[in-house]
Amino acid sequence: MVMRNQHDGAGSSEWWDDLPPKIRSRFGTLPADDPAAAPDPPAPARPAAGPSVFDWVRELSRLALLFLAVAIGNIVFLLIALSFLAGGPPVPFTAPGR
Repeated sequence: MVMRNQHDGAGSSEWWDDLPPKIRSRFGTLPADDPAAAPDPPAPARPAAGPSVFDWVRELSRLALLFLAVAIGNIVFLLIALSFLAGGPPVPFTAPGR
């Protein structure tokens, strides 16, 4: 549900007064700022260097090997499927012991 705005917008109203009572009670007591409990400032970050040429070559080589593996797998699958269509498996199956 939406609570109705209590102000007509003409004056300088506090946004806190426009919140529903349950939300105001949830955030009513905020912890006091304690300078001793403040976290240490973060260390200055080093500027990020871009990837080197070696990184590019390595990643592109991995991609090329992946494409090559998929292509070889497709060719093997299609050759096996073609051999079944042409008259059976490429190696005749014989029962052990015969």
